[in-house]
Amino acid sequence: MPDALGFSPTLVGAALLVGLMVVIVVVRSVFSGKKKKDSLIDTSRLVDLSELPRQEEGPFDLRVQNVPGRLGVVVFAPLGGVRPPSKTDTFAVLNTLVPGLGAVARRDEPLVQTWPKQVSVTGFANILARHLMVPGRDLTETNWCLLVGKTKRPDGLLLVGLAIGMEAANRLGVLRLADEMQWMQFLQVDARAG
Repeated sequence: MPDALGFSPTLVGAALLVGLMVVIVVVRSVFSGKKKKDSLIDTSRLVDLSELPRQEEGPFDLRVQNVPGRLGVVVFAPLGGVRPPSKTDTFAVLNTLVPGLGAVARRDEPLVQTWPKQVSVTGFANILARHLMVPGRDLTETNWCLLVGKTKRPDGLLLVGLAIGMEAANRLGVLRLADEMQWMQFLQVDARAG
């Protein structure tokens, strides 16, 4: 039965229902469209850690928090105006972090990358974790961990990231080193490695 204005309640209800359905379709199309590309990801620097060659048996000459591991990736990034090390300086720089680390790197033959200038250790650690990863898994659910910190060079500070493949799954994830002296607290090299 029509109301005082001549509208049937059934027609009003149907119009409201159609209007609500149109709103739902529009909202779904806006929010379920293609995901935006992550602007912080540089695809040329992505490393799928699960695709790196992994030695099932030792020697695991590195220890991170007492968990044995091998060096998989080394990333150098200048902080400010410092120049990243040349390929010939790579092992010497690693030895300044922890004595003997350069010899381990020679043997393990990690992937070495040089990244553009960074603004902070924290920012570098976050970006590094987005680029060195095991797709679809949190790093704490894998046998990989990242150590991220800095080292002094004659011309300034150099940021360093190390991806270390552990002998077994661990919950270490990303370890951010606040001080350059922490490299030797968190990372040990077996004396026999050299």
